[in-house]
Amino acid sequence: MVDFSRLSANWFEWTSRARIGGVAVSEDCEDCQVAFTSDNESFHLRQENDWWVVDKIDDRNQRRNDLARFSTFDLVEKYLIWRWSSITRSAIGAKSLGAQLQRLGMAPGVESAATDREGAVELRTSDGSAVVPRSIENIFSHLMSKPMNEIEQLVHEGLR
Repeated sequence: MVDFSRLSANWFEWTSRARIGGVAVSEDCEDCQVAFTSDNESFHLRQENDWWVVDKIDDRNQRRNDLARFSTFDLVEKYLIWRWSSITRSAIGAKSLGAQLQRLGMAPGVESAATDREGAVELRTSDGSAVVPRSIENIFSHLMSKPMNEIEQLVHEGLR
């Protein structure tokens, strides 16, 4: 059984920092393994074959299936924690962390491949594979090999 406690704790932390209401986490979801919900947006995490798939529902209840997919649960955690913290940091006026990683270009040892999905790219490393939006290709290439504790330290930089 998968342990969603780190993701749950991060969901509550980042939505609280952004003062978003209606926040909940449920493992009792018809179409996914776990749902991270709020009044603003929700993320559903499901397994499809050998992939972990992230679906997003926005504040107008528009669902976007297959926003991103990952070959390992560790990569899902890195993606969601980075995404949630980045959105919150922007909302509270904290320094953006993505620009620095973006400027570095693709991380060494990461292979980038086209996908059949428009606007998406597959990143491959010895740590696994991720299909993510092309807009975060460089950023996520650097996060893939970072230990989770290092990512959690990074996303808290400059926050009280």
